[in-house]
Amino acid sequence: MPHDVPRTFPAPDGAAERETGRAQASPPAAAQAEPAAAGERPAVGGAAGGERPTERTAAAHTAGTAAHTAATTAADVAQPHLPGFLSRPGLNAAARQMLLLPVWLQALAVYLVTRILTLGIMGAVVRTQVASPWTTGATTSLNDFLNFWDAGWYQRIADEWYPSQLPLTETGDVAQNQWAFYPLHPLLVRDVQFLLPLDYRVISPILSMVFAAIAAILILHLFRLHSSPGRALTGLAFVFTFPASPVLMTGYAEALTLMLLAAALLLVVRRRYLLALPIVVLLDLSRPIGVAFSFFMLVHLIGRIRRRRTDPYPPAEVVRSWALGVGSCAAALIQPAYAWIATGSPTAYTDTEAAWTGHSKILLQWVDRAEGLVGGFGIPLLLVTVALFVGAILSPAGAAMGRVCRQFTLAYGVYLLLFFTPQTSTLRLMLPMFPFALILAQSRSWTARFAILTASIVFQIVWVAYLWKFTPPADFPP
Repeated sequence: MPHDVPRTFPAPDGAAERETGRAQASPPAAAQAEPAAAGERPAVGGAAGGERPTERTAAAHTAGTAAHTAATTAADVAQPHLPGFLSRPGLNAAARQMLLLPVWLQALAVYLVTRILTLGIMGAVVRTQVASPWTTGATTSLNDFLNFWDAGWYQRIADEWYPSQLPLTETGDVAQNQWAFYPLHPLLVRDVQFLLPLDYRVISPILSMVFAAIAAILILHLFRLHSSPGRALTGLAFVFTFPASPVLMTGYAEALTLMLLAAALLLVVRRRYLLALPIVVLLDLSRPIGVAFSFFMLVHLIGRIRRRRTDPYPPAEVVRSWALGVGSCAAALIQPAYAWIATGSPTAYTDTEAAWTGHSKILLQWVDRAEGLVGGFGIPLLLVTVALFVGAILSPAGAAMGRVCRQFTLAYGVYLLLFFTPQTSTLRLMLPMFPFALILAQSRSWTARFAILTASIVFQIVWVAYLWKFTPPADFPP
């Protein structure tokens, strides 16, 4: 949901390896008794100096052992060893053991570890949160914290549905209201309430966590279609340590959207177009992603036509794929059309969107923001950023995403560039570009992987502490 001005807030209702000892090396070859040359018999008598063969052998063995011990001790002092589970052999062994698990269990293991980490960050930050519009008690609880910001709008949809008359500001412009938010997540929470006697604010984050867990399984299956099991698992870890990934365990619809998007992309990759159609309809009822998916389908269908000589495109598949393309376009219009019917205003949806951004520009908002931040360097910096993004996707590393995920990531990037304003919500809006994580996962270096994970976690702390946390009296949303 694009945001560019401070929000008006709906008030809430009252893998480790066993360490083994160092194997003792065999004595040096010089310490072994040399065999007699061909045709020679071993000497029986004493050698020069009256030394017997057994005495020479024992002396050489003792000297060799002492030299080997000294060399080993010096090496140990010069190169201190990491704990077994942090050493390269330890990490490789842990990774091998992890990859022996069923795919769904691998995904849930990564999901669980990353969610525990994120929950710890949220729990630490909430201790510093002062009273907010979403605080229900004397102090802000963790459950309150998980229902900050747009979660309140979703709850209003569940409780009140959408307004039949658009609210207006003192200047006569459309005010912020529920029409900017899509109904699927609050409807599902309300359905669960019929089964469980729990408050909306309790069920909503829990349901998001369930959706995110299913999304993790689907994403790992999707990643493994085009990348090795190890890199696919690394990519999944990057997705769930992304700085804005804490939103996947809140009262937002992002987890639901991520699950449906991963399912839709997986079905398109497998060319199960008709099965993807109902998934895409639900996807378009979860968040404003329908235009981006429709654009992706256009790119995908054009690509199928261009490659039909090398990649068979039989008539039956043409019909099924174009049915999904047309259906995705129709589904993208459901929310705006419903807002029109319910309010009588054909621009009800776009006017509500403009209540957050303050404008209805296309593309130029990025230019304006770039120039506002860095002046004359704004446009060159924007062009370089776009070039790096496109270059990464079209690079050999980008091929690990697979053609379908490449097409979607590019289409979604164009969608953001055209219709969204760069702001504090931009990181959250980048979550649907999760296939990009496979590009980062192509590195063979453990050091590089840990550096990316560490940076992601650090920025996740910053995201929670400075964006998700509310600073009175007004603040910009995450």
